[in-house]
Amino acid sequence: ITDNESAPTVTLTSNVTTVAENGGTGTLTATLSVATYADVTVELSAAGTATSGTDYTSDYTSAITISAGSLTGTASGASIADDIYEGNETVIVSISSVSGGGATESGDQSVTITITDADSAPTVTLSSNVTSVAEDGGTGTLTATLSIATTADVTVELSAAGTATSG
Repeated sequence: ITDNESAPTVTLTSNVTTVAENGGTGTLTATLSVATYADVTVELSAAGTATSGTDYTSDYTSAITISAGSLTGTASGASIADDIYEGNETVIVSISSVSGGGATESGDQSVTITITDADSAPTVTLSSNVTSVAEDGGTGTLTATLSIATTADVTVELSAAGTATSG
């Protein structure tokens, strides 16, 4: 008996391209081109600017099993909210390997999900421990305070105005 079916190939899709940082969810679907006689395991890996376990659940990168005789299998994941301004981040999920049922990956399969930051960009408040200093060597401390933490360094450039002169 000669099998006239082509060997099954696997594609990967997502039901979302963007999720909110505060609990957005998505489902990844691995789809076979034709059903096969055995379970197919689709191993996933992730790249991008988001971090597994910190920005999203590791469910996005769990293996997907497509049961024998079926065409699809799924894995769902969710974003994780934090109180740190990071800007939008991405999760790029790719198929790292396919095993079982003679199936192979259909080219290079990947999906990109953008996690939109729920936190506003930080603002800076400037304060001083003094309102005036003595002309002969008085000192004061200026403190810059962010409204929310951020993952990036923040530089505050200062300028001076008034009747006093520098130096």
